[in-house]
Amino acid sequence: MQSTSPDILIIGAGILGSATAWHLARMGEKAITVIDLDLAGTFSSSELNAGGARATWWHPVNVDLSWLSIKFYETIADEIQFFQKGYLFLHNSTKWKIALQKKEIYQSRGIPVDYLKPSELSSFIPEFENLKGIAGGTFSPKDGLLDPHLLREYYRNHAKELGAQFLDHTYVQQVEQKSNKIESVHTLHYEGTSSLGEEKFEKILTTHQIDDLQNWKELIFQPKIVINCTGAWLPITSKLYQRPLPIQPVRRQISLFSSHEEDFSGKGMIVDSSGLYMHPEGSHTGLVLAGYSNRDEKPGYSFKYDGEPFFDRKIWLRLYRRGNRQHFAAIKHVRGWSGLYAVGPDKTGILWRVEGIDNLYELGAATGRGVMQSYALGLLLAELMIKGRFETFDGSVLSAKRFQTGKLANEVLDI
Repeated sequence: MQSTSPDILIIGAGILGSATAWHLARMGEKAITVIDLDLAGTFSSSELNAGGARATWWHPVNVDLSWLSIKFYETIADEIQFFQKGYLFLHNSTKWKIALQKKEIYQSRGIPVDYLKPSELSSFIPEFENLKGIAGGTFSPKDGLLDPHLLREYYRNHAKELGAQFLDHTYVQQVEQKSNKIESVHTLHYEGTSSLGEEKFEKILTTHQIDDLQNWKELIFQPKIVINCTGAWLPITSKLYQRPLPIQPVRRQISLFSSHEEDFSGKGMIVDSSGLYMHPEGSHTGLVLAGYSNRDEKPGYSFKYDGEPFFDRKIWLRLYRRGNRQHFAAIKHVRGWSGLYAVGPDKTGILWRVEGIDNLYELGAATGRGVMQSYALGLLLAELMIKGRFETFDGSVLSAKRFQTGKLANEVLDI
């Protein structure tokens, strides 16, 4: 058994945990330790993300979090391969009315958004010849695509340069608290010479237990402050300190396909009214990334990718209905994967000091927006921790108290 006493212990080294470590380090915090079972992020939601970054959300706090982050990403665009080729949304009549109502939010923040009639959409996506059911479209040129891995590594590398430590193969199994304070976090740390491997990672992440304890040693942390950034595993880790969160892990699947008939390389993100979204995968691969969020997907911890049946039913069929045989009959499924969204009751993230535990903070449940909002979310949490208040803008609406009071921050537009 070993013990260590960092000033700050961050549980979860995904995009939000890494961003928070960097912000805290650049604000002067020194003894920061970030722990994760899988530091490489084999099954991390941020690594399996589609890579979009947009400010065109519908709740003001999500607009502000994304817009602040995007303005930062512009300053490091080359380092994270941030290409601002825009987001094009095709809206049915119901969503179009809401989109028009959101004009003032974007205008007041200086976010450029073009509102397009159906007749104007062909110049953006000529492959979609059938626009039946489309009442209008929005195009936001400042939105774009980035590489989630490069962004996460940017945060980590800069945090390490400032003294933060990242510890791999570390699994949290118990949290001890006394009165209104967490006293220790008990973990198992893998010290074997061989790699754990994807199969073992997946088993631990889906069953929430380690069966074979060989080569695992107990490591106890006694930090002054604990930050829980465990993403889709917040429902599991929050139970360790008797503050269970109403968050659910939901599988989202992504496919890659090739097309010899059309060149999508110059386009940004395209979101159809059916829920289908797509964008070119890299600038030279010739592949297109496409996804669809199953409305009937049951919550649970699963990384299974349903393969061609998913692609055929959820992706190809929707493309075929928008185009014609010339455009989409020849597309070919290449491969795909699945990751987990951490979904809360209102599809907006959590950022707060946990009520009743003075030295515990939670950050997560951004429902697919972790990558695009990571800069702002990490900054706000660092401000709250170090200065005791939000300074950049008011993030109090992100408190998980809202789940008890009913004052939800409902996000309507989600993919």
